[in-house]
Amino acid sequence: MSNLAEENVSSEEASKVLNREWKHVQSDGQTEYIDDNLVRTKTKEVLTDSNKTYRYILVNAALSKAVNPNIHYRALQAGSSLGGAYDARSVAHGALVPWEKGHGERLGGSPEPFVNNPARHPEVDTSNRARSSQKQERLYNLLQRMQEQVEKRELDPTDILRQTLQAVSELESKTVEFESPSAAPYDVIALNIREYLRDSGNGERLPAVVAGIMQTYYEHAGEGDWRVDCEHANVSDEFSKAAGDVEIFCDGELHKAMEIKDKPATQSSVQHSIEKGRRNKLGEYLYVLGSGFKPGEEGDARQEAEDAPIELIFITPDELISTLKLVDDVERVFFLEAVGEFLNDMRANQSNKNAFTEMVESIK
Repeated sequence: MSNLAEENVSSEEASKVLNREWKHVQSDGQTEYIDDNLVRTKTKEVLTDSNKTYRYILVNAALSKAVNPNIHYRALQAGSSLGGAYDARSVAHGALVPWEKGHGERLGGSPEPFVNNPARHPEVDTSNRARSSQKQERLYNLLQRMQEQVEKRELDPTDILRQTLQAVSELESKTVEFESPSAAPYDVIALNIREYLRDSGNGERLPAVVAGIMQTYYEHAGEGDWRVDCEHANVSDEFSKAAGDVEIFCDGELHKAMEIKDKPATQSSVQHSIEKGRRNKLGEYLYVLGSGFKPGEEGDARQEAEDAPIELIFITPDELISTLKLVDDVERVFFLEAVGEFLNDMRANQSNKNAFTEMVESIK
């Protein structure tokens, strides 16, 4: 039987508390906020374990309890029979996920952590089906101990949140973070970007660089509200509804789309790009030749483009990089920051992020 007295946790208030307490933990130099060694130890164990969903459940519970002390640490859904049931997923989606994206994605960078099986139960319980009963039991025991200690006034929910965030702060940041160079000469930028693109990074590097160039170009030259979206170049069209690997929007309307080919182009891939352009009612479509054409395919591919009912424009990475000549140092710094953001947004492999950070830092 579900608990009818559902508790409410405001995502807006949760965001305020999360930002406030993170700032507190980052600035005060403390490492221990509670005396309970078991809670401190098990919190670290959960947060460093390979099961990402349990990390989110723990941090989300600590946050929610600090916002509303009436909730139960183990509750996951409003339909839970526990006193203090609430909708944990709405807090995670409205507060924790956006916050994590801007703070290193240390929990794993999941956009929807509560859709995974461990979080799809009314509450954390040892009777729930789990791949690892040992990991589930550890989380259960930790949350239950936290609940009991708070009820006995041995622990304070805000202190528990601070201890949890302290443990989060010790996790490695998964996002691109660098101090922007004070100057970004074109020759230096072009040389370093070409070197960065020598490794395709499993189709992640070139789309981020192209998207960064497009964002810089339209921010510099275009009037209106411009937005650039970017996808991993190797994402199957079966799972993507995007018009291209890179899309450019003006005032919310699709303006241009680009196919980013880090592998040799073929006639069939050109045909596919033409079809995507037609399907999205685009008069022209840009095709970025990251690795030229597959041997024996160039003539047919170019003929396919020439005969197309829309204008398909082939362009090379070098031609795109050369557009950075048209902007100044400030905007080339903007370009570097934009590429970093696109790598983060597409949740690129950590090696590609680290390589980009090292490349930027070498420019200083």
